[in-house]
Amino acid sequence: MTFSSSPEIQARPGDAGWSAPARPSWRQRTPRAVRLAVALAGLVAVCAYLAIALSRLTYPFTVEWLESNSLVEVHRILAGQPLYTAPTAEYVPDGYPPLYFAVSAGAASVLGISYLPLRLVSLVSSLVCFVLLGRLVQRETGNVAAGVGAAGLFAATYFATDTWFDVGRVDSLFLALSIGGLYAARWMRGTRGAIAAGVLLAAAVLTKQTGLAEGVVVIAALLAGPRRRLACVAALAEFTILGISTLLLALTSGGWYVFYVFRLMSEHPLNYGNLGSFWTALLTALGIAACAALIGARHVPPVLLAGCAALAAEGYAALVHTGGSSNDMLPAYLAVALLAGLAVGAKSPGWASAVSGVLVLAQTALLLSGFHPSREIPTSADRVVGERLTAGLRAFGGTVAIPADPGLNLLAGMTPAAHQDAAHDVLRASDQAAIASFRDSVADAVAARRFSAIITDGPGAPPGFPPSLGRYYHQCPQPLLAGVPAAVFRPVAGISARPASLWLPRGSGSCQAAVSVLDGAGKESHP
Repeated sequence: MTFSSSPEIQARPGDAGWSAPARPSWRQRTPRAVRLAVALAGLVAVCAYLAIALSRLTYPFTVEWLESNSLVEVHRILAGQPLYTAPTAEYVPDGYPPLYFAVSAGAASVLGISYLPLRLVSLVSSLVCFVLLGRLVQRETGNVAAGVGAAGLFAATYFATDTWFDVGRVDSLFLALSIGGLYAARWMRGTRGAIAAGVLLAAAVLTKQTGLAEGVVVIAALLAGPRRRLACVAALAEFTILGISTLLLALTSGGWYVFYVFRLMSEHPLNYGNLGSFWTALLTALGIAACAALIGARHVPPVLLAGCAALAAEGYAALVHTGGSSNDMLPAYLAVALLAGLAVGAKSPGWASAVSGVLVLAQTALLLSGFHPSREIPTSADRVVGERLTAGLRAFGGTVAIPADPGLNLLAGMTPAAHQDAAHDVLRASDQAAIASFRDSVADAVAARRFSAIITDGPGAPPGFPPSLGRYYHQCPQPLLAGVPAAVFRPVAGISARPASLWLPRGSGSCQAAVSVLDGAGKESHP
C-alpha cells in the first residue's frame, strides 16, 4: 500500500471526512448587502447631481448672483488688470485669495470669457472631491462600496445647499484641495508625499482662506504622531508657499490683498441669530448620517479626526458671521460624509457596519427627495429674457451700472460696475480709507453722470451711492421686465434677484423709451 501527499488528491463528496464549505452567516451577509445598497444609492446621487450640473453648464447667465463678480475677476486677469486694488465705482473684488480665479482664467483663455469655464472648474473639482473622498474611505476600510457610498452621500448634499457644487465660485475647488491635502497627509510615506500634502493644504488656503484652520490642525496632529519628520517637511512646504505668496501679493497690490482677504473678512460681525443655525442646518441635512459618523469616529486615525474637526470648525466660523450662507456648511458635510463612510466600511463589529449603512442609505434617499430639476435648471424662457436684455444693453449704449449683476455688462461688451455685495463688505469694514475710496469714486461718477443708466434689483439706491443721487439721476416709474413672469430670469441658486428698476440721468430722455430699448422692444440707441 502506498500513500501520497499530492495536493491533486483531495477529499470528494461522499469521502470520509469531507464537509461542504461553510456558507456566510446572516451576520456576514447583512453588512455586505447594506453596503451594496449604499453604493447604489451613492451612484444615483452622483448621477442626479451630474444631470443638473451638465444641463446648466453652458447657461450664459448667472445661476447664482455672485457668479457675476467671479466672471469680472476672471476677465480682469485675462485683461492684465490687478485683482486686488482700491475699491472704486467700477470694481471691488470678492474677499478671496486668487487661485480659483487664476485656474478659471486659464480655462477661459481657451474657452473664452463666459460662465462656462468657471462652472467647468467647479464641476471638475467637485468630481475630484467625490473621487478622493471615496478613495480615502476605500483605502482606510478596504471596502469599495463604502467609499462609493460616502462620495454619494456628500454628492446628495447638493440638494441641501442651494445646488452649489457647480456654480462659478471658489467652494468646490477649495473642497477638492482640502480633501486632497487630508488624503496626502494621511498616506504620505516619504519626503515627496509630505511635500505634496503641504502643497495641497497651501493651495486650499489660496482658494479660500478659512482652509488655514485645516492646515494648522492637520500638521499639529501629524507632529503629535510618529511621523514628525514628515510633518515638519509638510509644514515647511505649506507655510513657505503661503508666506511667499502672501508677501508677493501684498507688495504687488499695495497692501490691498491683505485688506480684502484677511482684514476685511475677519471684520464681518457675528450674526447672533446664526449661532445655532450651524447645528440646525447640520441636523436638518445630515442628522441621520451624523449618527453613523459618531459610530465611525471611534476608530478613526488621529490625523483624519483632526481634519474633520477643522473642516467643521471652518464651516461654523463662516456661517455664524454676517454673510454666511448654505455653501459655508459644505466643509462640515464633507467631514460627516467621510466619518460615515468609514463607519459603513468598518470590518468589525458587523452590527456597527450594518447599522451605519442603513443610516447612510436613509440619509442619501432623504436628500435625493430634494431632486427637482424643474427648479434648479434655468429654462428656455430664462435664456430668451437674458439674451433680450443683453441685446437691449448693447442698443442702449454708454456705461450702464448693474450693481447686482455686473456680468451682464461683460456679456454685452460694456465696462462693468462694482458688485453691490462686494461693495457692501467694504462699507461695513473699519478701514476708513477704503470706505472713502469707494464712496468718493461713486460720488464722482454720479456727479459727472458717467453712467448712461443705473439698473437695480429693487427700489432705492444701491449700497454706497450718495444721498445726492436724486439730484443727478431720477428713478423711472416703469419697471424693467414688466411683462416677464416674476419667476423668470432669476438665479436658481442662492439669492433671487433680477434687474427691476431703472435710473436715468436727469434730462437724458424719456423713461418709457429707455425701458423699451432695454427690454428689447426697441432697436434705436438711447440718446
